Amino acid sequence: MTRVRFERERGYEDKIRRQPEFIGGMRARTTAVAVAVRQAAPDKTGYYKRHVRPDGTKVRATDTFWHLLEFGSVNNPPYAPLRRGVIASGLRFSPAPHA
Repeated sequence: MTRVRFERERGYEDKIRRQPEFIGGMRARTTAVAVAVRQAAPDKTGYYKRHVRPDGTKVRATDTFWHLLEFGSVNNPPYAPLRRGVIASGLRFSPAPHA
């Protein structure tokens, strides 16, 4: 049996991320995540839902007080629409490590 040694090509991820197929797939996925985040958000005023939108390969929540909905406060529970939306769209959510 012969051995095969695999060596990862430098910069291969950047080459893949520049391909039109990858970009199109990521835009479709971020649109799906944005829809799932809007569905997971509470229906009080609709302000938060109007401020969630896909932006390239990211989903942006531009509501100034997004953190209160995501993590809660003394006066409201954590609704976690961003985390729940990512999971509901079929992706794995892994929080960023603390610096």
